[in-house]
Amino acid sequence: MLGSSTRLRPNTDDVAAKVIDGEAIIMNLSNGLYFSMDSVGSAVWEMVETGQSIDEMTSTLDARYDVDEEVIRDDVNRLLAELLTEELVLVTETGPSSPSSERGEADHPYSSPTLNKYDDMADLLALDPPMPGLGTLPE
Repeated sequence: MLGSSTRLRPNTDDVAAKVIDGEAIIMNLSNGLYFSMDSVGSAVWEMVETGQSIDEMTSTLDARYDVDEEVIRDDVNRLLAELLTEELVLVTETGPSSPSSERGEADHPYSSPTLNKYDDMADLLALDPPMPGLGTLPE
């Protein structure tokens, strides 16, 4: 189980990712699987990219949504465990932290974050694998 002070970072050696219009698009270049997350999931991905701890992520989301903090913490822990299982993120000891605890209106209602997994490109990428370490997707 992940601790409340655990920080994760994107697995930049094998993963390319971009948040576009509130949707996180993540591709594992080593196995051809790609993933998407809407709204709350994309917010979590952006917080992973900025090096926030699980406590900081929970606080940020708690300030943004009118949802019980324990529900948010459970959802964040579950999602981060899935990201670890899929090797999209790695545990890190340090990271720049820039938590945002601003109370404000969210642009969408809270929904439990979901990691959607797609494998329809895996065979294509097995034939012509991308170069590792490509970094993020172009804008």
